[in-house]
Amino acid sequence: MKVIVKEAHKSDYPNPISFNEGESLILGHLDTEFIGWIRTTTRDGNEGWAPVDYIAMNQCKTKGIAKCNYNAFELDTEINEQLKVLAELNEWFLVVNTHGQKGWVPVQTVVIV
Repeated sequence: MKVIVKEAHKSDYPNPISFNEGESLILGHLDTEFIGWIRTTTRDGNEGWAPVDYIAMNQCKTKGIAKCNYNAFELDTEINEQLKVLAELNEWFLVVNTHGQKGWVPVQTVVIV
């Protein structure tokens, strides 16, 4: 699926989190703006948002184990830029631009063509 950017997106996270399957994680609060995301701290101390579905949580929901590899890199975009959608998750698209850069963008910032 292809999309066109209708509203430019600039990441607020210059050092995005990433983790690998099986990695231990510390969990914080759930996101109130985008449902399905949780504040997560990786073993290197980096903190950011991760999909709840990608984490096996303990009973208290304060710690978890990564179910799969994940990288939270958000792609900065410009109006009218064309992107190819690779996946959709919790109101975000994982996309690749015409330069081959891959990252996440909010669904509401693009339109399907």
